[in-house]
Amino acid sequence: MEIGPWSSIKAITAALSSGQVKTADMAQSAIERAFKAQAALNCFAEIGADGILLAAHEIDRRRELGESLGALAGVPAAIKDCTPVAGLGNRFGSFALADNVADEDAEIVKRFRQADALIPGKTTLSEFAATSFCDSPLYGITRNAWNPDRTPGGSSGGSAVAVATGCVAIAQGTDMGGSVRIPASFPGVVGIKPAAGRLPLDDQPSFIDDIQHQGLLTRTVDDLARALPTLCGDTWADPRTLMTPLPDLPSELDLRELRIAVTDDLGFFIIEPEVRDRLEQAASFLGRVGANVSRPRLAWDRSIADGWVRHWRVYLATFFGDALDSIGTLADARLAATVAKGRSYGAVSIKKLDLLRKRQWDVLANLFSEYDVLLSPTMTRPAVGVDEDDASYHTLTANGRKRGLDMTSVFNWVPWCPALSVPAGLSSDALPIGLHITTHPHREDVALRVARAIERAYPHTWPPELATLVWLT
Repeated sequence: MEIGPWSSIKAITAALSSGQVKTADMAQSAIERAFKAQAALNCFAEIGADGILLAAHEIDRRRELGESLGALAGVPAAIKDCTPVAGLGNRFGSFALADNVADEDAEIVKRFRQADALIPGKTTLSEFAATSFCDSPLYGITRNAWNPDRTPGGSSGGSAVAVATGCVAIAQGTDMGGSVRIPASFPGVVGIKPAAGRLPLDDQPSFIDDIQHQGLLTRTVDDLARALPTLCGDTWADPRTLMTPLPDLPSELDLRELRIAVTDDLGFFIIEPEVRDRLEQAASFLGRVGANVSRPRLAWDRSIADGWVRHWRVYLATFFGDALDSIGTLADARLAATVAKGRSYGAVSIKKLDLLRKRQWDVLANLFSEYDVLLSPTMTRPAVGVDEDDASYHTLTANGRKRGLDMTSVFNWVPWCPALSVPAGLSSDALPIGLHITTHPHREDVALRVARAIERAYPHTWPPELATLVWLT
């Protein structure tokens, strides 16, 4: 079995355990590819070549001694540069933390290490993970592997590009409004925001603010299903993890008796026709393979999305405002303006957002009393230009609809519900289109069942330039 940049986690671990490939060789290949992808697309904040080689040689030594190894032994895995990895920078894409080096691993990183994954480095993000693009004053612009003139999305854009270019088989990201699912959709990979608490989140400024999640990005649903159980589990470092265990994840496709509700606009978004058409094609396919598919009206309106924006602004102002103040004009001016807005809100007006969240949940709970899954687009359109920004997509139309970019943030206001983006083929411009799957609280297993079906309907073909990284020539 030949191991290459698109090899699955199953294939990688099988080749390594059989001795067909040495872990040290796997590590060297990951490093070389990371440097090439970095030169072309700027997806790594830091590449830790010495650390990954030492870890790989140690795995080879233990394997030769017959010692037991972890479920991800030798699998390259990247970590977003807002999640501490001991000895590497943890800079959040900001000059305010340009000299910050982590003293110890975050709990999620410890679990990658316990599984014997290889960590080649830290991936880029927008400053303080604040936007759905991936550019920052400290690192510059990260570009989409399918078209370098387009954004991979943010804030975990570097993680998505590292996966899409075959540098790693899995990458970690964080998600407060779609920061895993947005960059899953634009570069054509799989990204999940599990139920809050499913993956430990001990390293961010607040795990009490329940819209914050850990997330994972992989190239396939099978890779995600293999990695997720290994990284889940409770810890007193994050009391949200003290929850019902992860359900058994499915290995076979079976959608019989599954009830799927389809919405193209969540009640208020403006969607590009090509994205709507792809959603309808996928819905028809799901019906043909056994699911009960309906199109009920979802009685949400744009006040929910606008409320989330206020919540996000306050989060940024609270936890990162002082850091931005300390660097003045070195900060992203757009982020500084967002922080200023967050500081302007009164406490009572922010607490009243709970009323919006309650109304949002009541509508979704009513829908979930009849359906198992909500299927929608991940984004309103395929990847947009790297020179654009979120402000271009906050306009209000005369009839109260939203010309948005992402359709993900509202699902962070129902943090107990897993949400997953899966590729569903390419647009007419050869750009990936992602579909969004949301399920009942804590039912990641159902999300993966539906994602597997969509993946089979739209088998992924990676273009040759991703395999060869021809942008270097």
